Amino acid sequence: MGVLLIGMAVILMAQILMRVFAQNSLPWAEEVARYFYVWSVFLSIACTIRMKNILRVDFLLQVMPKSLTRAFEVIIDLVNAVLYGYLAYHSVTVVQNVQASAQTSPALKIPMYMVYAIVPVGFALASVRSVQKIYFDVKGE
Repeated sequence: MGVLLIGMAVILMAQILMRVFAQNSLPWAEEVARYFYVWSVFLSIACTIRMKNILRVDFLLQVMPKSLTRAFEVIIDLVNAVLYGYLAYHSVTVVQNVQASAQTSPALKIPMYMVYAIVPVGFALASVRSVQKIYFDVKGE
């Protein structure tokens, strides 16, 4: 993720410098930066689950007795794992449809299914991380 974000920053900085000093722009810069950003977003889902800093509302977990907290954590993680697995499974169909359409990106002319491929990968990784979090919650880590 860090490499993608650094790459995005470098490309956008080069684009700005080209516009200011060369009075010309890179036709592919915004497209690459956008794809790097999308890839980093989908990769970050699994990372935030692993680091236990995924955005969520945990007010109920804070006010309930400690004896119930671990059980609810496991239930929440199980729902997340199933949801991410469902999204991963069904996003494969979307990628296959994009691949069948033979659509290419405007500036780079790369197949768009390669850009969309991060969606099932990101959701699958998030599902695996959610299962891993269930294991850690049950084990008490």
